[in-house]
Amino acid sequence: AGGVGAGAATGAAAAGAALGALGIKAIQAGSDVEEMMGKFTTVFGTYANQVAGELNTLADTVGRNTYELRGFAATFQDTFVPLGFARGEAANLSTQLTQLTIDLASFNNVAEPQVLADLQSAIVGNHETMRKYGVIITETTLNQKLLAMGIAGGTQAATEQEKVMARLAIITAGTTDAQ
Repeated sequence: AGGVGAGAATGAAAAGAALGALGIKAIQAGSDVEEMMGKFTTVFGTYANQVAGELNTLADTVGRNTYELRGFAATFQDTFVPLGFARGEAANLSTQLTQLTIDLASFNNVAEPQVLADLQSAIVGNHETMRKYGVIITETTLNQKLLAMGIAGGTQAATEQEKVMARLAIITAGTTDAQ
């Protein structure tokens, strides 16, 4: 009979440890959401409520977690603003790229955080990350897009924002099937 009691005690201890670990994970998840919301509010500034509304609608439409989408958008916003984009323009681009992240991930069966990292990398000039999605950005295609945008002199004459807009135009055109 002593063995049964010891087994029950061991089982209860294991269950208690599992519940404790679950509690720690729940606290960490809550902390992560709080930190992300702080970042979201900071990087979007006066546009935070507008973007949150758009992302809530998107989350309902595509069946995704609102907080995850806000995290994606905040990451993009935190890329565009330091590149010199005005917060409002960056907010629009961030929302669009959050949608594109979901579309590309679904279409290519790739995890959304990986797609986000690939898009962010391509925005700042690492074009190779987009090849796995069927988007080829070379110096030639970038110069052609800049010329089509009315920017003579190509990448040598273009501002960082103009190069980003050219990259985004190429990415958008190259991912129409996924969209």
